[in-house]
Amino acid sequence: MSLSTSPGGARDSSAVRAPSPAPERPTRYWVRTLLILLLLTEQSALGFSLIAPTLPKVANEFATPNVVWVMTAFTLSGALASPILGRLADSYGKKKMLVVTATIGAVGALISAVAPTFAIFVLGRFLSGVGFACMALGYTLIRDVFPPRLQPISISIANTGVGAVGVGALFLSGVLIDHLGFRSVFWFACAFCALGAVLTLLFVPETAVRARSRIDWAGAGLLAAAMLSIMLGLSQGKVWGWSDPRIIGLLVLAVVGFAAWVWWERRTAEPLIRIDLIANPALRFVLIGGGLAYGATTLLATIVPMLLQTSAAPYGFGLSATTMALWLLPGQMMIVASGFFVGATAESIGFRRHLILGGVLIAVTAVLLSTVPSAAAVVVVAWMIFGFGCMIYAAVPNLALLTLPETERAVGSNFVGVSQTLCGTLVSTVGFAVLAQNVLSSGAHGVVYAESGFRYAFLVAGAAASIGALVAIAVPRMRASGATGPTG
Repeated sequence: MSLSTSPGGARDSSAVRAPSPAPERPTRYWVRTLLILLLLTEQSALGFSLIAPTLPKVANEFATPNVVWVMTAFTLSGALASPILGRLADSYGKKKMLVVTATIGAVGALISAVAPTFAIFVLGRFLSGVGFACMALGYTLIRDVFPPRLQPISISIANTGVGAVGVGALFLSGVLIDHLGFRSVFWFACAFCALGAVLTLLFVPETAVRARSRIDWAGAGLLAAAMLSIMLGLSQGKVWGWSDPRIIGLLVLAVVGFAAWVWWERRTAEPLIRIDLIANPALRFVLIGGGLAYGATTLLATIVPMLLQTSAAPYGFGLSATTMALWLLPGQMMIVASGFFVGATAESIGFRRHLILGGVLIAVTAVLLSTVPSAAAVVVVAWMIFGFGCMIYAAVPNLALLTLPETERAVGSNFVGVSQTLCGTLVSTVGFAVLAQNVLSSGAHGVVYAESGFRYAFLVAGAAASIGALVAIAVPRMRASGATGPTG
């Protein structure tokens, strides 16, 4: 019996064809290949950093208080698509699926760029979310085809790029929005995906690794139905009323859907996501603690640009997108620094303490912002604290690897990624449901929220991060080498 090598992998009954040794090619060939792959592995980072500044403009354009769907459609699609595309990549090749994935992402961005209605705009975002899978596919392709001497540094560069992209993407988005309108951001995203797809098709080598496996379409359908039910119920609570039978029915359907999904995943031979991994208590606490903290960062990164660009209210700063990028730049740089900090202190501090500290810092940020500050310095400092708290991005995957046996690490890493994405989607949906309860006005000029709405939404993020930090305390102490011991 062999194991699937897909990011969503499960045990596979067919043989896995081992990769042939990487051909002897000059280093410059692999540098070029890595640069091309970076165009695709950065899709998930760009999906947030590039798009978040457009949210106020999108809300104004379509006069909707449900702008949270711009992000939740993207993340939900990514959570569902990643394990499915990983299985397809095992069967048909990772390069091929990278090209397909990037093409779908380009089509999604194109639809959002020209969308005449909000529903069509969200459909485009849902298709764009497929690009989430590029990260896992890119990492595994590097592992399969790059020479061993270049694999560690290549994967490290790909990981570091995720934080670095956030710095430049905010400025790029600001310039595009201020000079060409918010739709130009989606035209850029379309061109970026399309360029990555073409260059990958022409210049990136294909892996010889193949592993035949079935795709758990039933599991994907049940998870999608449950997530859509709870998101629709929470987002429409203000409109329909929380006691409306439709809201109650949707929430009941979500609970039943999640229960059915868990039941199915525990019994099917090749599940979409390995639920049985939660039997490992250490991984369970990592997933819950890390997921809640990650959800808090998603909510904060979504509503802070809205607050800073608000002008038609007694609060807010009325910033242009470019000026907002300048305000947030120190915090974005701290995100990059936090990754280096985790790597440098892995032995002395330990990933468990990184997760706890990161959760606490994110909670502190949320509490500071819940005062809806009127001073620029408060916002800049708060976002710097947030940026350093984003050390959880590096801590959670490393903790997951330490808690799992070597044969389960590929599967478990995917599980961690999917759980973080789903938690981010749920926490953001709850935060925006709270925000939607505090609308001052809605019309042709967009939606204006009451100051209390932002306050309560920030407190939702603070509560999620605080609970995540508390749960992380229950994670067993482990050394960076994987052995249990007195370190963090």
